[in-house]
Amino acid sequence: MRILVLGGYGGTGKVFCRYLLKETSFDVIIAGRNRPRAEEWAARLKMDFSPNRISVRHVDASDRSSLREAFRSIDFVLVTATTTQFAKTIAEAALEAHIDYLDIYYLQDAYSVLESLKERITETGQCFITQAGFHPGLPAAFVRKGATYFDNYDSALIAFVMNARIENPESVYEIVDSLADYKADVFSGGQWRRGTYKDAVAIDFGPTFGVKSCVPLEMVEIRHLPEMYHMKDVGVYAAGFNWFVDYMVFPLIMLSQTVRRGWLHHFWAKALVWGINHLSRANEGVVLLLHAKGDKGGKRQEIVIRSEHHSAYDFTVIPVIATLKQYADGSIRRPGLWMMGHVVDPDRFFGDMERMGISIQTHIVK
Repeated sequence: MRILVLGGYGGTGKVFCRYLLKETSFDVIIAGRNRPRAEEWAARLKMDFSPNRISVRHVDASDRSSLREAFRSIDFVLVTATTTQFAKTIAEAALEAHIDYLDIYYLQDAYSVLESLKERITETGQCFITQAGFHPGLPAAFVRKGATYFDNYDSALIAFVMNARIENPESVYEIVDSLADYKADVFSGGQWRRGTYKDAVAIDFGPTFGVKSCVPLEMVEIRHLPEMYHMKDVGVYAAGFNWFVDYMVFPLIMLSQTVRRGWLHHFWAKALVWGINHLSRANEGVVLLLHAKGDKGGKRQEIVIRSEHHSAYDFTVIPVIATLKQYADGSIRRPGLWMMGHVVDPDRFFGDMERMGISIQTHIVK
């Protein structure tokens, strides 16, 4: 199979290419607007992997004809670039080319764009996977994994913290955009309500990060899970980066966007990257955990599933590679629009992630 990695020479795209070449039998096409950068990265990869499996294509995600040309003679497109504004254009081009699709978009609005194409995707027999990666992606998978430990599943709290070095401002455009319209959802007492910073909770992430204050997030992938498992409380929470980013950069971005949406977009992205890279703790890493409660065998039970990796990039890529393994053997390759955390087999998914380097520990309290 031939997979085109859109944005394959970016910070996350590079990691994807390496894992795809190492963990799958896909032929990898590195694609984007900057062909010299794609060719430079391809040349480096060819020193470590079979050159016959690696090639380069130019593609402009904003140009339908460019996408149409780039999508010829491939089987799958993996969208790793921050091209949320072109999500519909890319998805429609994939539909026209009769190829399958996966994206790692952070902005939750992207799901509604793809959902508008759901009927066409199903009718053409194509498989589209969205809400993939670390966040979104892992929260729903963790909730589903937690369900295997209970007869009656009452509550699930998912929280994460990360410390990473960002290569370029374009990598955080989606974070800047999300702050322009911060929204959070919390399922509490059997009902959904809008969350705020007042719903912050203190989470102990273990020896690497310690106790952090975490605020709720909006995650489309979580919406249907409380009903599915008859739960009472569900929420996804994120810790901040550091004092400068959390209490200066973030509030200023939000304030500026109330004046004019999209104003100083690149400036704020640069400020965010500078704050993360220069003022965060020295050791990089990411921790995501699930704290769940319920009944098992007539007794009350709590579990904590804690996952960790030294690289936020790897932590984003590994879940997608684990998903693609199930796609490649046909296990989840069926027509329709699917969210990664909903479509994967949880047991196999967690096993593959652990094998590829994510530390996963489960603690059961009876």
